[in-house]
Amino acid sequence: WNGWNPEEHRMKDENGDGVWELKLRVEKGGEYQYQFLINGKKWIPDPNAPLKVEDGFGGTNSVLNI
Repeated sequence: WNGWNPEEHRMKDENGDGVWELKLRVEKGGEYQYQFLINGKKWIPDPNAPLKVEDGFGGTNSVLNI
């Protein structure tokens, strides 16, 4: 949804409850692959995502189907 640009769509913990969140509008019927970027250095798949695929670089992307 942002071309893997680490400067766009940053998650925030606005109320300080330890839950980092982000709201995006995405197209219905789409499949979206994603990872989390931690401290601008480490990419990790969503540990709670039920769907995952190989990312082509030796890692794993999480998958969100809308």
